[in-house]
Amino acid sequence: MRQIMFTDPKIVLTEDLNVRGYITYYFDGKRIREYNAKKLNADINPNFAKTYSDKKRLLAKLQFEFKKALNSGWSPLQVDLNKSVSLKEAMNNVLNEKLSSGYSKTYKRDLNKVFDQFTSFIPKSILNQFVDNVDPSYIEDFLCQFKSSNRHYMNKRRSLSVFFSEMVKRGYANKNIVLNTSSLKAKSVLHTPYKKEELKSVLEFLSVDFPNLHLCCMLTYGCLLRPHQEIRLLKRKHINDNFSEIHLSGSENKSGRIRTVYIPGYISEILRVRLEACDNMEFNIFTLDECAFNEDYFKTQWSRAKVEMLKSGLIRKGQTLYSFRHTAAINVYRKTKDLHILQQLLQHSNMIVTLNYLRGLGEINDERLRDVLPEL
Repeated sequence: MRQIMFTDPKIVLTEDLNVRGYITYYFDGKRIREYNAKKLNADINPNFAKTYSDKKRLLAKLQFEFKKALNSGWSPLQVDLNKSVSLKEAMNNVLNEKLSSGYSKTYKRDLNKVFDQFTSFIPKSILNQFVDNVDPSYIEDFLCQFKSSNRHYMNKRRSLSVFFSEMVKRGYANKNIVLNTSSLKAKSVLHTPYKKEELKSVLEFLSVDFPNLHLCCMLTYGCLLRPHQEIRLLKRKHINDNFSEIHLSGSENKSGRIRTVYIPGYISEILRVRLEACDNMEFNIFTLDECAFNEDYFKTQWSRAKVEMLKSGLIRKGQTLYSFRHTAAINVYRKTKDLHILQQLLQHSNMIVTLNYLRGLGEINDERLRDVLPEL
């Protein structure tokens, strides 16, 4: 009989109570995450805790129980036939859990969309089967609808994979059959950086007719924040009294960590003028109301401004709203030659992401390689 290998469970926890804690371990080469003890028929729910110390204590208890179960021969991959549910019910269970968790609106929207599309495409007779009985060809046929672009296809594949991955964790299935479907390489979208003179001209143009978009671009460039979520949702309470820092919790920025962002002087003055009369700390800095603009607001604003700027030659094809962040990254790198500093400013998960970011912008291929050539 083949010997099953597993590692000791480890706790993953942040101080932000909005970010779910869990234990993780490898079993038979597969990485497993456990957020509660449902699989062990035990009532241990660390993420229901109201304080950090209680959450930490319950995670330690969860870690102990899973370690004991693993050492006694229990397998997290075995399907409990008493819990077997239909594909439709399994999909519903996963979706409801995801929608009630602290994920981003975009993530929830994508899961909702693929759920509706998938359950409409798959025949009812198949939806009523147990997950492990589903023919993988139905998954392949469903995904083939979205091959208008590699990126579109891979986004749908990724969202659908979330459902099947969770089904494996819950014991509804033995494996994630989405991972056996074709994988397409998504081509990166090139956000052409701005030259120094272009940057000045574009910002001057936006400041006149598009003041909200102008401030968004300034924050994207000067603070390296992401426009559609991090910047669009900024409130007065996120900015300190002298307009020199932005403070975001883990749930308010993509990195998932508590973050302090320093505000350059040229942005501080704009914020001071805009917000000095704002006495409600819950007001959004763009609407000056408790409600923020919709998710597509800056995308729409940029589309309108882009028409005029292309016509007048202020921007070139490929220059986008995100080009301000890319331009800032290049300028920081040229100024410091320090990838670690740039990684912290961009809030990338690791250095590899930052290297790929700069490589895609052409910085690593020329300047950095030249500077590290050996001297004699």
